[in-house]
Amino acid sequence: TDVANSRAAVMDLKTFTVKDIIEVPNTSGPHCAAFVTENTEYLFLPTRFSVPLGHQYASLDEYSEKYRGVMSAVTFNEKAQKLHIAYQVALPPWSYDLSDAGKKISKDWAVLTTYNTEEATTNLEINASQEDRDFIVLFNWKELENMVKEGKYDNVGGQKMIFPEKHKGGIYLVPVAKSPHGVDVTPDGKYFIASGKLAPLLTVFSFEKAFQAIEKKEFAGERNGIPILKYESVMEREVNPENALGPLHTQFDDKGMAYTTMFISSEVVKWNPETGEVLDRVPVQYSPGHAVAAEGDTVSPDGKYLVSLNKLAKDSYLSVGPSHPESMQLIDISGEKMKVIQSSPVDPEPHYGQMIKADKIKTVEVYPKDENHPNAVYNQKDARIVRKGNEVHVYGIAMRSKFIFDANAKRPDVIEVNEGDKVVVHLTNLDFDEDITHGFAINQYNLNMEIQPGQTNTIELP
Repeated sequence: TDVANSRAAVMDLKTFTVKDIIEVPNTSGPHCAAFVTENTEYLFLPTRFSVPLGHQYASLDEYSEKYRGVMSAVTFNEKAQKLHIAYQVALPPWSYDLSDAGKKISKDWAVLTTYNTEEATTNLEINASQEDRDFIVLFNWKELENMVKEGKYDNVGGQKMIFPEKHKGGIYLVPVAKSPHGVDVTPDGKYFIASGKLAPLLTVFSFEKAFQAIEKKEFAGERNGIPILKYESVMEREVNPENALGPLHTQFDDKGMAYTTMFISSEVVKWNPETGEVLDRVPVQYSPGHAVAAEGDTVSPDGKYLVSLNKLAKDSYLSVGPSHPESMQLIDISGEKMKVIQSSPVDPEPHYGQMIKADKIKTVEVYPKDENHPNAVYNQKDARIVRKGNEVHVYGIAMRSKFIFDANAKRPDVIEVNEGDKVVVHLTNLDFDEDITHGFAINQYNLNMEIQPGQTNTIELP
């Protein structure tokens, strides 16, 4: 996700290249880091900050009436390699942070954290922390999907928009300690764990208890038309590690144990979600925010390593000016006791991550020939320049030490065009050899592309 520009991208792990980017309307910064349902039915993107629908101007004095925190349900067509917004939900005008999708018994559900449920509009560090509790949004995406199929939505700027106060069902609020950061579903799908970063404790919530409370309608009122579940009806246990402060994010190992970062006390705490027992803790340098374990938020974590993504480094590394390198610390979690085994400097501020076992990554080292590719040139004798009026298409090749754009020209590596022409350059890398990458740039035009071994790529001059 791209918080600054309200975008999301999909990457092909065979080539490690971006295949599609989508701009998400009616939002301002999807900070959630994309979370995906069990079989990639949906990618959910809640906004970080609430904005008026359609990005129309509205005074902050009208914040509660005219601003919304929109969540988008995005699909991905693997064959076409395209992202598409299936529908959006106009949630209350709060801020939305981290998220997670359910698993196994909770696979039709998802959760996301909120803060600034006070709906403050200024001096937020104070005014957005007045209430003792904020909320987790608990929603059934299959129920929302059916609502859209039944036409229970409004059309907002071409988007199918569900308004919870008008289209009832599928969305519930769970009270949680104020200003939670992360919410994480256990590998067995039984619990979701949230941490109020301004509170010392973590709360383990039960999906099963939540389902029962919904069925029995054990509600503690509504906010913005959304039922609030009673905290005591959903809470499984509270966990309060001694002297641990600032709990943020939780990852898991292959034995079901939880690992939570503590921002203020600068440590990672290992504990048992089934009992709340604290099993171990290890100091890190300093102030960890996110953490990532090897497949630690899947149904089958690997259980060997965890990386603490630390927001502050202070005196850990050689100073390079006012902006210090921050750190990622590799922690061995395979035994009963955790052990920091390596520390690496990184750019500020290391933020979210995924760790995938290397043997699951099947990369393409050389692009195979595609004789049906309309722009590919696999024999340098076929390199040519085709002119149609003021449109010029170059079908060239790149190989070690040279370009060939027109095999029959006096200067085969020269492209000559007229001012005002539209120029499209198609280049094929004929070095079918691992790790022989070529590049092609046009100076002063801000154009630069990479052509991997065997690949055909295209660049267009404006």
